[in-house]
Amino acid sequence: MNAKSAVIGEHVDSLRFTYKKKIIVVDASLEDGQGTHQFIFDTGAFYTKIEKTLADSLQLPTVFTKSNGTAQGVTREVEMTSSRTIRLGQTAYQDIAAGKLVYAQDSYSPCLAEDGIMGANLIKLRNWKVDFQRQQLYSSNETFEAEKAGMEDVIDFSTGFLSGIPEIEIQVAGKTIKNVLFDLGYNGGLVLPKKYAGYFTDTKSEIFLDQSTSGIFGSNLDTLEVKVLDLTLGNHKGKIPIEFSSLNKALLGNDVLEHFTVYLNYDHNKITLIPMSSIVVDEPKKFIPGILNDSLWTVNRTHQDIPLKIGDTLKSINGLRPKEVFKSHCDYFMNASKFMDQDSITIGLLNGNIIKTVFNP
Repeated sequence: MNAKSAVIGEHVDSLRFTYKKKIIVVDASLEDGQGTHQFIFDTGAFYTKIEKTLADSLQLPTVFTKSNGTAQGVTREVEMTSSRTIRLGQTAYQDIAAGKLVYAQDSYSPCLAEDGIMGANLIKLRNWKVDFQRQQLYSSNETFEAEKAGMEDVIDFSTGFLSGIPEIEIQVAGKTIKNVLFDLGYNGGLVLPKKYAGYFTDTKSEIFLDQSTSGIFGSNLDTLEVKVLDLTLGNHKGKIPIEFSSLNKALLGNDVLEHFTVYLNYDHNKITLIPMSSIVVDEPKKFIPGILNDSLWTVNRTHQDIPLKIGDTLKSINGLRPKEVFKSHCDYFMNASKFMDQDSITIGLLNGNIIKTVFNP
């Protein structure tokens, strides 16, 4: 379906984006031409995806179904179609293969962009500049000239057969790690397969159990071994917490990339990074609650030093029930980090016991 995709657009086009929870969200118009729809800009997604109700309202036919997996290790059968026209800015992308997306009930993605995802099969048709500071995307059919000559780092990337997902090679504490997805649709820092933790046995580890990350098809239980290590991108270094995942993900996301202006050149398979600030990544939270219902919490993330298990039911956090803190699923997603951004919290258990303090970084 991608073989006949085409682009009609200006030499250089620009498009403003919103940056929500470290995710790039763009406005696009589809064949209806009736206003705009919101999509996540995601180099880590193989296909573009259009929310199914919207796709059906546009009378986009189902051509076939295929299995589609996410970084959370969740797989679903997805109806595939072809969008006749997707317009980003002044550029029209024609005959783009797209999945009809049915979000999982616990997915947070529609809280950011309810209409879908602009995937790598569309993104690869142009060259891009991503300016995080100005929240501006630029696309072109020619190579962009990088600003601040002499400060840039150029990194080669590869893509799989028919794929537009960029994969790069990075250096972690002097060790080379290959096939890391350069993922502008991931709001975290750097996550690597658990096997690589064995490269760094001399560095202290912390163990987390986590089910707080929910993609388009929901969440999955992950064991994270976290080590603070040197990350090298070209000539630029930062000491950051790196997550080694039992789900075997290898993703470099916006918590790192937002410190650069990014040039993505699909003509020559080159990524150029212009540093705009030092690489700083937040320490992972040791405890993250989820909402079981209006009156009860559940445990979505816990730490080796906390006597709780994933899925445990909690009566209160700082004396409060979920309905006293958050109005909705999306209100929780957008504001939970603020609620948990304190030195210590008090957790009330169902049996009446209290865990008085849990220190978050």
